[in-house]
Amino acid sequence: MTAFSTSRWPLSAAQHGIFSAHQVDPGGAAHNVAEYVDIAGPVDHGRFEEATRRAVAEAEALHMRFAVVGCQDVVAVRPWRLEPVDVSASADPMSAALTWMRADLTSAVDLADGPLFRQALITVSPERVLWYHRSHRIALDRYGLFLVDRRVAELYNGVDGEPFDPLRPVVDEDVAYALSAGWRRDRRFWLDRFADAPVPIGLTEGSAPPSAGVLRRTVELPRTALEDWAEVAGRCHTSWSAVVIAAVAAYLRHVTGTSEVVLGLPRMCRRRTAALNVPCSTSNTMPLRVLTPPGASLAELAGDVAEEVKVCQPHERYRSELLRQELHMPRLYGPVVDINPISYELVFDGRTAVAHTLSAGPVEDLTITVHGGQGGAGPRIDFDGNPALYSGDDLTVHQQAFLDLLETAPAFA
Repeated sequence: MTAFSTSRWPLSAAQHGIFSAHQVDPGGAAHNVAEYVDIAGPVDHGRFEEATRRAVAEAEALHMRFAVVGCQDVVAVRPWRLEPVDVSASADPMSAALTWMRADLTSAVDLADGPLFRQALITVSPERVLWYHRSHRIALDRYGLFLVDRRVAELYNGVDGEPFDPLRPVVDEDVAYALSAGWRRDRRFWLDRFADAPVPIGLTEGSAPPSAGVLRRTVELPRTALEDWAEVAGRCHTSWSAVVIAAVAAYLRHVTGTSEVVLGLPRMCRRRTAALNVPCSTSNTMPLRVLTPPGASLAELAGDVAEEVKVCQPHERYRSELLRQELHMPRLYGPVVDINPISYELVFDGRTAVAHTLSAGPVEDLTITVHGGQGGAGPRIDFDGNPALYSGDDLTVHQQAFLDLLETAPAFA
């Protein structure tokens, strides 16, 4: 087991924003991120626990404590266990497993004393096991979870590989960026970009605090859906992800009649940084202004989306919560559109395992997540709604109407 020197570091900008948001509701769970890895086959519990312990010991961000404003304390790895949970005797084992995980997802986290994470190995049947992993977002974002997944699979399969890179260079790099000319350029870019921004709108009136207990509606589409989106993308020389983002903007125009929408676009913010192989939290939500004039085709909107992303992407590290504060806006964007082009698979002793995201963090309004298909599978679309703003029926109706729009996209692009 690795032991880290006890010392005090500054917070990264991402951590500072999350810490501040957590203080608004320290007993809440809106900032938990979680997933489960569905493993097709039995696993060696002892070997799996050893792999998780080693990977967790390498992931320094999981062992920080946040008792002092603006600082994080490095502490030695504390005892923890990979909890065994057996739901195989339930009438519906998979439903029982999901109920258990969703209940745990609402657990509050003490940032000052921890623990910041929880893991469990859930037996659904002799031939199916779920590995559940929850973390506070101040420690890991969704990409951070992926890095831990990949490392555990590597170790379980008997491959030593390279350990995670250290966390301190990530923090130092972030502090240096905040003092740089690049940060000032990025700040000026966003202040200019949003000087005349419209008030963000969603699919429902009103607003509410971010919620951990979101409502979700999921639909799996055939592989031909990706082909249809790619056909539209080909007309404007862009990607299918731009087509989906444009379709969300078009749907908002259809529902609200607005001529401009502001969407949130999650970004990893790890390109060309020290964080590429470090389980930590760096993600940011980039606001995206999209003009939606009457009569504009989906292909035209997709081309505009691609151009807007191209222009804004170099400035994606500037924190959206800082921009919102400077603009004195209660909200910076409406619905969030999260694109995962490829759903990743893992392998444990030759057995295929697929990761499923339960939560990527707080949902203020509505988050639409599109997962690209793996292999020959089609895409999956999740609608996650804040239950203070949407009912389950609301989400079902909106999701179906959105799918209807996507289905007719090739004909009316």
